[in-house]
Amino acid sequence: MAFALPWLLLLIPPVLGLVWLWYRRRQPPLRKVAGLWLWQKALRKGRARRRFDLRLFLLLLSALLTTLALALPRISLDRPGELVLVLDASASMAATDVSPSRLERAKTLARERLAASPRAVLVVAGSQVQTFGPAPGRSLLATLEDLQPQAASSNLPLAVARGRALLPGARVLTIADQAPPPETDGYLNVAGNGSNVGITAIGPGFVAVANAGPGLWRGELLVDGQRYALEVPANGYSSLEVPSATPSARIVGNDALALDNQARFFRRLVRVELSGRSPALERLLALLGTSRGSPAEIAIEVGTPQREPTRFTVFFAEQASGQATVFDVERTLPYLRGAELVGYSLPIPPPPQAAGWRPLASSETGQVLAWYHPSGVYLPPAERLQNLPAFPVLLYNLVAPRGEIKSGLLNPAETLLPRPSPDRPLPPARTIQLAPWLALLAAFLLAIEFYFFQYRPSRRPGQTFLGSDSRQST
Repeated sequence: MAFALPWLLLLIPPVLGLVWLWYRRRQPPLRKVAGLWLWQKALRKGRARRRFDLRLFLLLLSALLTTLALALPRISLDRPGELVLVLDASASMAATDVSPSRLERAKTLARERLAASPRAVLVVAGSQVQTFGPAPGRSLLATLEDLQPQAASSNLPLAVARGRALLPGARVLTIADQAPPPETDGYLNVAGNGSNVGITAIGPGFVAVANAGPGLWRGELLVDGQRYALEVPANGYSSLEVPSATPSARIVGNDALALDNQARFFRRLVRVELSGRSPALERLLALLGTSRGSPAEIAIEVGTPQREPTRFTVFFAEQASGQATVFDVERTLPYLRGAELVGYSLPIPPPPQAAGWRPLASSETGQVLAWYHPSGVYLPPAERLQNLPAFPVLLYNLVAPRGEIKSGLLNPAETLLPRPSPDRPLPPARTIQLAPWLALLAAFLLAIEFYFFQYRPSRRPGQTFLGSDSRQST
């Protein structure tokens, strides 16, 4: 039982005391008797054996119930019902700073809830959101036992939304090591405070390492068979420069999370489809290590875009009219990194004939010199760009990232290991407000007291209440 206004319970002793004091100090009714000595004899017998005062008991009990009703008591009934259970299966759940692991601890908590639920949905949040059910909770236990952590982050809000769609009206319980999504009804945290060091980035000539521990980490990194000493600050990062353009790295030693201790970077040939003939483009694509193959990962066409591209396509205008100096570029695009166009003179290509294209580079007067699309780029003629210093860099940025292969967790958020946060138990399945029932019972007791001790005695024939009649004695 819980009270919305528990401080009102402090009023119970003074309220009961006032009722008792009022009752004892009231003016008793006087009755006609044959003699005072008989009355006094009866009083002495009454003091020797007092009878239970029913009227005082009714008044005290009704006062107690009224005070309890003012405190707004309620009873919560936690009956097993329909349940949506969202389980975090991200990489950090493989951490062993909670015995035997965070995921195994989550399975133990989930097993109890599923076994008690008559109908449930199990939602696994990993690299993708997987749903199982609706089905009786016990039938989902086998699926629960087979779950393994995945080398990826999880999307808990999406998992909660998927679960609610499958079982509307059911309570949602999330078991995870990261912060709870606001959409969940209950939350159980399985995170620990263990130390961890992991590789968070790798590329040509470098390896980056993060430290989730409370102190400075000193250790060794094995890159292509060679050991390198490295220091990483607490809850921070350090990078290591290596001579290899395609490094393979491993952290020497063990820690809470093994999924982020190894990483590798290498390149492969990017399949390119080139329509039309452009000797300058062919030479540059050969230098970038591309290959002709199908299906192509990137298409290069000569001509004005007549449609929205269905795959990433680089368009080069067939002809241009006039020239203008680049005054502004769209700097948020990743393939412009290192490609300096401002201040250079570019030909003015015809505008694209399809929708969805936006200015990539423009002159001071607003003439558009290049265009971009979520699935492509439209540039001036390649022959007019081949002597521009930014052109090889731009084409490299467009092609090379598609041939980069990285293996390993490479996820700083998972390597830094989410830390414990407070649990949020599921709200009760049903809450009963007791205040109206207590008030009704108090009123009923007062009605009984009024009928038997006030209304009924006043209706008896021959009953007389006197203010003073002490002289009528024998």
